[in-house]
Amino acid sequence: MNTPLCDPLLLPFAGNVLSRLDDRQCEHLMERSAILASDAGVQPPALCDALALLEVLRLYPVVLTGLVALEFKLDASTQWLLSTNLKHARDYLAHIGGNEIAALDPVDVVRQQFGDIAVLTTFA
Repeated sequence: MNTPLCDPLLLPFAGNVLSRLDDRQCEHLMERSAILASDAGVQPPALCDALALLEVLRLYPVVLTGLVALEFKLDASTQWLLSTNLKHARDYLAHIGGNEIAALDPVDVVRQQFGDIAVLTTFA
């Protein structure tokens, strides 16, 4: 993609986050920024980009942290995978026959499903 994702003014603040965006998230960022500029009349362009990036971070916390909790069903029980690579986690899940339910913020999963503390282990 040759189109810049955001105003150059924002790059020092968002550079590493922007490198973690997948195609869908890049599209969401650019569309939201354009909507803010055209429909809402927000100016300057750097503000549109910053507000759009905040929305992407809210919707996709993995972009900020690099960590995702993948909720899935396996043998009728709900479980979670914690990963720094969503594609790899999805591939692994398909390999073991699990069905993805959602990709979630790990903080929310630990808080809501495990009472603020969880023990991690590896899959064999």
